[in-house]
Amino acid sequence: MKSISIIVAASLLAVTFPAYAGDATGLTATSLLDTKTLGDGVPLRYPTGDAHLTALMVELAPGGETGLHRHPMPVVGYIVSGEVTVSAEGMAPRVFKAGEAFVETSVWHNGRNEGREPVRILAIYLGAEGQLRVEKKQGGDGHY
Repeated sequence: MKSISIIVAASLLAVTFPAYAGDATGLTATSLLDTKTLGDGVPLRYPTGDAHLTALMVELAPGGETGLHRHPMPVVGYIVSGEVTVSAEGMAPRVFKAGEAFVETSVWHNGRNEGREPVRILAIYLGAEGQLRVEKKQGGDGHY
């Protein structure tokens, strides 16, 4: 009897799901990022412990920089406006412009705004409860 109930439920879902899927109008989805690695090619690894996701809007003034730092967790960045030049240990500098998404590296890196307008970066930290988001080369509290 239980298996018949499951079959009936699955059949109903199969029949009704297309109706729900068709409800969206004017919707488009554009892939910004699809990766299994960090920005330096290191495989993505999520921290252990209770998950804790943080989203920050980071703003760098013209001429500003983040200072040399690294992250103990995966961090996804999206450039909302402006552009940032990222210099990472052992890698050529990279420029990220408005509309681009990227995954931060696992090595020491510095973001610098070489433009004339502020750069705004949506930074999403995929960490664990109680984990510091940032490790500064020159010390610091680990939080922005």
